[in-house]
Amino acid sequence: MTHLILASFITKSLLITLIIGLIAGLLAQVVTPGRGYGIIVSIILGIIGGWIGNRYFTFINFSTDIPYLIQVLRAALGAVILVLILNLIVGRDKNDKTRYRS
Repeated sequence: MTHLILASFITKSLLITLIIGLIAGLLAQVVTPGRGYGIIVSIILGIIGGWIGNRYFTFINFSTDIPYLIQVLRAALGAVILVLILNLIVGRDKNDKTRYRS
């Protein structure tokens, strides 16, 4: 019985992490100029950005009724930094769809 509860908790935590990572990664790609990277890379950028955001943006802390809003904001800020660095490393693509933002 306890294994079932633990597996349910781990699955729920993983799903929440993936959803927050996706939202943060997509927000970061919308805000920053450059190429789009796709869903999988957006999730990865959001998860790594969440780690960066929770480590360095702890000053973002306020009371809200939306449960995961602070985590999404911190992860999005961290992901923006990652996307900017990634865009500097990878460079521009001639099929860049976001030229209107740069």
